[in-house]
Amino acid sequence: MICPSCGAERPDADHFCGACGAPIRQAASQATAPIDTLTDPGMMPLEALPNPRPALAVRLPGGRTGEFFSLAGAATTIGRSPACDVFLDDITVSRNHAEVVEGPRGHVLIDLGSTNGSYVNHRLIDADEILADGDELQIGKFRLVFMA
Repeated sequence: MICPSCGAERPDADHFCGACGAPIRQAASQATAPIDTLTDPGMMPLEALPNPRPALAVRLPGGRTGEFFSLAGAATTIGRSPACDVFLDDITVSRNHAEVVEGPRGHVLIDLGSTNGSYVNHRLIDADEILADGDELQIGKFRLVFMA
């Protein structure tokens, strides 16, 4: 798909151009594609990663693979703002994109009205989503794994 604003080539699933931020298509309920293979040859299998649980682990390449974010507090904010607990610096991530809250039902992902939405296991969430060990989250272009 080609961005109508700047002409950059974008993956078909993008709603907004990662180069200029212009809308490419109307947002609609959709699913992301699963990760079929490990695309980074230096990437460790999930089982070999350290165990700072509960946590979110960056799962895809791009200089952040294997990075961990501890979910030690009652709420962990995720977004492009440097004030967020999980700082994901990319235009596909909203400033205050989502948060993970620990409650009586376990850890819950809450989308905070983000532009591109939040996904759990390749499905766009439209309500609070209870997370299970091994769930894959997609926040913008970042894929993270929830480790309970």
